[in-house]
Amino acid sequence: MRSKHNAVRKKQRIRQQKRKKKNRFFLFLILVGFLLFNHYGNPQWRSHFEDKLTYENIVSFINSFNFRITSLKSLTQEFITEFNGPVVKGDVNSLDKNRFAEIDAKALQVEYSGNSTSELANLLSQYATTEEEKARIIYTWITHNIAYDVVSLNTFMNYNIYPDVSVKTVLNTRQTICSGYANLYQQLAKNMGLKSVIIIGYAKGVDYAVGNDNNVNHAWNGVQIEGKWFLLDPTWGAGTINENSFEKNFNDFYFATNPANFIYTHFPENNKWQLLDQPYTRDKFDNLPTISHQFFTGNFELVSHTNKKIITNNIVDIILKAPRNLVAIASLQQNEQEVEGQHTFVQRQGEFINIKVSFPHRDNYQLKIFGKEQNDDNNFPFIVGYDIVANNQINQQFPFIFTHFSENNGYLESPFNGQLNPNQNNYFKLRVDNATDVRVFDKSSNNWTTLTRYGNLFTGNVAVSRGEVIVYARFPGDRNFWGLLRYN
Repeated sequence: MRSKHNAVRKKQRIRQQKRKKKNRFFLFLILVGFLLFNHYGNPQWRSHFEDKLTYENIVSFINSFNFRITSLKSLTQEFITEFNGPVVKGDVNSLDKNRFAEIDAKALQVEYSGNSTSELANLLSQYATTEEEKARIIYTWITHNIAYDVVSLNTFMNYNIYPDVSVKTVLNTRQTICSGYANLYQQLAKNMGLKSVIIIGYAKGVDYAVGNDNNVNHAWNGVQIEGKWFLLDPTWGAGTINENSFEKNFNDFYFATNPANFIYTHFPENNKWQLLDQPYTRDKFDNLPTISHQFFTGNFELVSHTNKKIITNNIVDIILKAPRNLVAIASLQQNEQEVEGQHTFVQRQGEFINIKVSFPHRDNYQLKIFGKEQNDDNNFPFIVGYDIVANNQINQQFPFIFTHFSENNGYLESPFNGQLNPNQNNYFKLRVDNATDVRVFDKSSNNWTTLTRYGNLFTGNVAVSRGEVIVYARFPGDRNFWGLLRYN
């Protein structure tokens, strides 16, 4: 009887809330009508409102009637399905990823122009039978058919007005922001018989400020597959925001992402949805380096510096671990502009990539590291970034690196200073795989000095004059000399 009584009371509360919303909406319409009548019917009011009725004032007026949304949580609350049972982490390696391409192709065949999640779920269910296939086909369909609404994002960030993220609106407009993506995924999952939750928390996206504890800023999903829970983010899987516009780009990484990788960018309000044996604190999350998904897909690993902020009095040496087919470059920046000069030096030693960084002044800097496969002809994608506080001026510049140095696993031991001492010997010691001959060319004197070879190690003292000095190498089957390093 108590449960029945509670159910009746709950229905009564819902009806009361709906009546309040309707009354508030009608009051809003009456007031707007009154203002418009006076605006067009009274010349004095019209003149006054032509000066005062700006977009900002309209926003302020709407906000005064509690149409303002102050929390992402309040938008997604009606969709959140709390899971009170034990949350068991799934093993991402247990998923049959070989089936994903087939499921993805089927998802792209599903054309739907309506706004019913039950209808769409029925269409998708024709191509997916297992829980894994259902979870995947929902993710793929959403990320290919729903665009990110940058205009609504800017309106929210500037005026704190949140868009309608109900699933019907999302399907009608085919665009939304994070909570709309999460809402749609959760509702489709429910209609296809999957257990799913919306997870709210903090994500290191365009609107994230380290240490800002006021409001959560992102929503994503958890889905249960064969009794185990997996994390996914259809918003980040749909594409990216570049220069205030959305670029559609399906990203497989954010489906069933490894929780140990996901935590670098997504911090849930409820720690259990980290799906980690040892959950991170918010401070630890904030202090993690800025890392992109390419860092993990490329199998890069942090070795020396695991915190975002580096405070130094000297040259910084950062070490990454990476498969031998990967190469990296680095850029020292201030305010998104590269610092002039050769202030970074990147080289490989076995399975480790070493990045040396110097600083022309005592100041704050940003270090951005980019990496890719050696045979990839595309641009270097960003993989990891640091904020550096340099307490001393280390105005040492490094030699310029040519492509052949990196491609042949070049490793320099000396000299590291890009400014050589003129009119005296400079000791050269470097390793270059595959090279048969390494020589130092003094451009001013037109003098070539051959370094002594010990396998892949080349050494020797070289007297240089003022001006440009270039280290060249020759490789088997090629009579040409190729530049490795350039000094001044």
